[in-house]
Amino acid sequence: MCDSARVHVNDLLVLLSKSKMLRILYTLNCDPEPMRFSEIKRRVESSSTTVARRLSELEQQNLVIRTVYATVPSTVEYSLTPAALALRPSLESLFGWVLDFVDESQN
Repeated sequence: MCDSARVHVNDLLVLLSKSKMLRILYTLNCDPEPMRFSEIKRRVESSSTTVARRLSELEQQNLVIRTVYATVPSTVEYSLTPAALALRPSLESLFGWVLDFVDESQN
């Protein structure tokens, strides 16, 4: 792996390891329709600041599309890009493993 690719991989791994990042991706991945900020925040169970930061970071990495509608007040929806949708099998596998692990550790 060349150095430039290694740097990009490291940047993405750091991004994905941030608080609530995988949960936000998983939440957006579970619903085929774009989601409003308040719905994402409710499902992720996190502060507005954290959710806003994570969505902004995902948008900067071209993993989330932010669509603003000219309504009063403005309506903003978030959806995943094709690159982020490609994470679906990995996220489902990871969250499945977590649920299995939690079940096993409680028995």
